[in-house]
Amino acid sequence: MKTVIAFTAFALSVCANAGAETMPDRAADETALTTIKLETWPGFYRTQNVEGLGAFLDPAFVIIGPDGELTTKTQALDGVRAAPWTPSNFRYEIGSFVWLNDDLVIVVGKGNSDREDAAGRPCAHSYTSSNLLERASDAPEGWRALSSHVSNVQCKTD
Repeated sequence: MKTVIAFTAFALSVCANAGAETMPDRAADETALTTIKLETWPGFYRTQNVEGLGAFLDPAFVIIGPDGELTTKTQALDGVRAAPWTPSNFRYEIGSFVWLNDDLVIVVGKGNSDREDAAGRPCAHSYTSSNLLERASDAPEGWRALSSHVSNVQCKTD
């Protein structure tokens, strides 16, 4: 009986340790995702790095606009290629990480910058976004963007 108890205790400790080794480091993941969302992703747009952005976005990537309009990966890359993205003092604040599983996360936050409205008047521009990312060992950043949804777009003038 002592042998059975000892074996069971050993087996349980092996299982517990094996599970611990495969658990993701959520804090490290969120640090990496913060860097991606605050630096890497906007950097692709600022520098018009179409190749880097193309490697980061999933082949099926789609942007869902506030009116439900869809922008494909190809259209997004064409837009980056065509015009630089240079909003004044852009900043993005992450509000939350919504973990769907260990390898799939939604990053929710708000972007703000000073820019001009359609009439050329200075405005305080803001929007809310949710970005779906999947862990991808073959992606340069270790994560790949699957989709982005933008809502509550505002451009408030004085």
